[in-house]
Amino acid sequence: MSQQRDGSDVAYDETETVGRDPDRSDRTDTTSALSPLEGEEVLVDAQPTWWNWIGHAVVGGLAGLVGVVGLAVGSTAAALLGFVTALVIGGYIWYRRNRVRYLVTDRRIVVIAGFTGRKTTETWMEDIRGLQTSTTAFSRDRGFGTIAVSHAVIPQGFTQGFSRTNSLVLSGVPNYDDVANTIRQRQSERKAGDY
Repeated sequence: MSQQRDGSDVAYDETETVGRDPDRSDRTDTTSALSPLEGEEVLVDAQPTWWNWIGHAVVGGLAGLVGVVGLAVGSTAAALLGFVTALVIGGYIWYRRNRVRYLVTDRRIVVIAGFTGRKTTETWMEDIRGLQTSTTAFSRDRGFGTIAVSHAVIPQGFTQGFSRTNSLVLSGVPNYDDVANTIRQRQSERKAGDY
């Protein structure tokens, strides 16, 4: 529920929120990590999907296979190298996925990064001028993609993180089309003053 400029209350229809997804975070510390504003509602709370690191996982799996073959032929060095490499790659994937959260509220988009220290980057719905989605055939089949929002029109070929156009990039977003549509809808409502 929110107050319009004329003082009347408006209840949001939350039917466009993103549905439950196995790649979605089950964390309950949304409010402590975000510090929501009075009356602010979280519409999307997601982490990058595991599929975002499939290339790394394949290399880690091959390294693990080298470890198994090393054990089979009696080469301790090959086995140790293969298993340690697979473990390091698996740890890297776990770390990269679990250190990032994407939150979309009815007022802003927030990227929270870090384990012990937290870094938040946010943009307000009213300030968004450009939104771009990107996906490959592989990621589209699995329902994830990348969303970039910016204070300016985003040129083709945006990069990860903050690009030279200062776009906020959310990579590996599960149900990225639904999330992008939620952002578009809220952005439209905020700019029109229908909140």
